[in-house]
Amino acid sequence: MKFKAIIIILSFIIFTSTDLLAQKIITKKYLSIRTTVANLRIGPSSAHPISFVYEKKNMPVEVIDEFEVWRKVKDYQGDIGWVHLSQLSRKRTLLTTKDGIVLFKNSTIYSKPIIKIGNLEAAIIKKCIPNWCFIEIQKYKGWIQTDHVWGLENKEIIN
Repeated sequence: MKFKAIIIILSFIIFTSTDLLAQKIITKKYLSIRTTVANLRIGPSSAHPISFVYEKKNMPVEVIDEFEVWRKVKDYQGDIGWVHLSQLSRKRTLLTTKDGIVLFKNSTIYSKPIIKIGNLEAAIIKKCIPNWCFIEIQKYKGWIQTDHVWGLENKEIIN
């Protein structure tokens, strides 16, 4: 009888942990760089060497793992490392991946164009609907098509 109980408990633990692991892998979470200088480290502590220094405030990063107050992140180039939570913000941002992307007044290409945005510009996301995001970049606000940006999921909705 005790053997059956142990098997049931072990089965529950194995299936539950597998399910949690699957959820962790499937759910992508984006944060942004809070400061103008943020250190990307090889491991999750200040004792680990710095592998890269981010010098772009509001740059989006994808969180791929967590350890205490450290987040393992991946950037738009695929660089991976650990960043202290104090250098990250929950503010959702995106990064343009093409030069000359047009910022429109409304979420249609027939709307009035406001400005052209350069490559690798970070913008604050205010709202997203499928294929479009309302952003703030420099002193401008408007709608941008999401086909040449990094930092959000395909057709992601943000309110």
